[in-house]
Amino acid sequence: MKNIFLTDTYNAEGIFAVNLYIKGKPTTITVDDYIPFSGANPLGEKKSKTDSDWWAPVLEKVWAKINRNYEGVNWGW
Repeated sequence: MKNIFLTDTYNAEGIFAVNLYIKGKPTTITVDDYIPFSGANPLGEKKSKTDSDWWAPVLEKVWAKINRNYEGVNWGW
């Protein structure tokens, strides 16, 4: 898991870079830290207990970007 993240800590700019293979080609995907969420406990307001708590929502956002948007992945369901 560590090898795919070019950004290994949460940074003040909120930019993350991830290395993935898409259709067999190495690709770098960049996303920001804005996570769209509707509900009682938005991820953006969550207080992290460790610096590594951000990786799962970032990977979900990368997956949505690969599939054009969140609607393309059925909003995570």
